[in-house]
Amino acid sequence: MRALPAPPDDRTTLEILERIRVGDGAGWEDLYRRYHDELLFVVRRKLGSRLRSVLESEDVLQSVAIEALKALPRFVPRGEGSLRAFLHTLVLNKIRDRADTFGAQKRQGVVALTDSLAARVAAPEAPEPTYYNAAYQRLEAAMARLPEEMHNVLLLRRMEGLSSKEVAERLGKSDAAVRKLYSRALAQLAMFTGETGGESRTGAV
Repeated sequence: MRALPAPPDDRTTLEILERIRVGDGAGWEDLYRRYHDELLFVVRRKLGSRLRSVLESEDVLQSVAIEALKALPRFVPRGEGSLRAFLHTLVLNKIRDRADTFGAQKRQGVVALTDSLAARVAAPEAPEPTYYNAAYQRLEAAMARLPEEMHNVLLLRRMEGLSSKEVAERLGKSDAAVRKLYSRALAQLAMFTGETGGESRTGAV
């Protein structure tokens, strides 16, 4: 098993999407389960420990899923990975919205600190996530041990699907520096998860 789980393949995803378009209600659940672990992982890594103490990761994911389901009938595939990119964009936008809303309420003093919320703010440990695939549980623990720069490069390259050049522009680095950092991050991640194999050898591509 590789340190980074492989993303869902497009062919099967598009088959599910076609089932949904012809009225197969079970397709919604199949699609949600198919992307649940990857999207929940992204939600938790992007929220960070501070926001995870006041926002439930599953709640954020479910609200994203509702938006995605409403938008899917209008979704037009535009190449490999386009549906995955679409879902990830929804996740990132939802996280920004939740963070902005919470920040504004806090500044205005309108966040009601109930006993349960106050306890969660006081205790930075977030609830354990519920993944279908235990590999994501191990991946989350390993990613938390990486330096921030490596953590960010892995999220941008493998979870958001950006090219090394796009990541370089985002981080203000050279393409060569990003490729080197990405390769080192994969090797470090493989060591933390106890996985070895092709990931670290192909990571610089």
